Amino acid sequence: MGVCPSFTLVGKGLNERQLLIENFPLYFVRRYRMENQPFWKAKTALICYILLFAGILVGSIILALILLGMGLDFQELTFPSALLALPINEGIILGITLLFAKQKGAGLRQLGLKKPSLKIILIASLAALFLLLLATGISVIEEVILGPDPEAGLLVDAILPRDSLQLIAMLGISLALVGPAEELAFRGFIQRGFETSFGKTTGLLVASVLFGLLHGLNSLRSIVPVTVVSLFLGYFWQKTDGNTVASAWVHGLYDAVSIVLVYFAYV
Repeated sequence: MGVCPSFTLVGKGLNERQLLIENFPLYFVRRYRMENQPFWKAKTALICYILLFAGILVGSIILALILLGMGLDFQELTFPSALLALPINEGIILGITLLFAKQKGAGLRQLGLKKPSLKIILIASLAALFLLLLATGISVIEEVILGPDPEAGLLVDAILPRDSLQLIAMLGISLALVGPAEELAFRGFIQRGFETSFGKTTGLLVASVLFGLLHGLNSLRSIVPVTVVSLFLGYFWQKTDGNTVASAWVHGLYDAVSIVLVYFAYV
């Protein structure tokens, strides 16, 4: 007359039990990973940022005092002061970030250090050129509205290589140190912390504004264009599933091309 309901229920129960037994280890592995995944929130990210800001200020003051003690003037150097300042500042940024990450039990993988695909690298390269054009456009608009930037000459002098060897050194620092250090800090740690507390959109906005304010130490006129660039960097980081290597390549290439343009414009 048909299949006996009792045998159907028994068979169904056995199938579900078998599936549970087969997936039992995987279930607990996934649960363990979720519960033990390192994470941090906005408060930790903000403290990290404040220490980065203070560390860069202190590092810059110490460097200036050392040069003054040696009887050297920043404007009389035969090389860009950035050759000295950048390794110190980026070392401070990287050191503080890694200390905070270690305290939270996060390794480089959790900060987004993972291999990008060739497609992502190509897109990142095009993005760097686009961002350079965008930042230049914003700077031009600022100059039209506010007049010439009184700090522009000092900024150019600080990054301008005097010869080809200095140019190569500045390009290496930009690609191998500036991009990776700042992206590990601001995307891998700070933006991630703000996103954990406030969500992706607000986290992106807050981290980008803080990034722009930090670059106000170079020039007040840098705040707006750098903030806009940071918004794109943070969005690109989000779209690549938190791949800090990808955003570091955009960042480093952006700085490198900027230095090349300055070099050929002034030397």
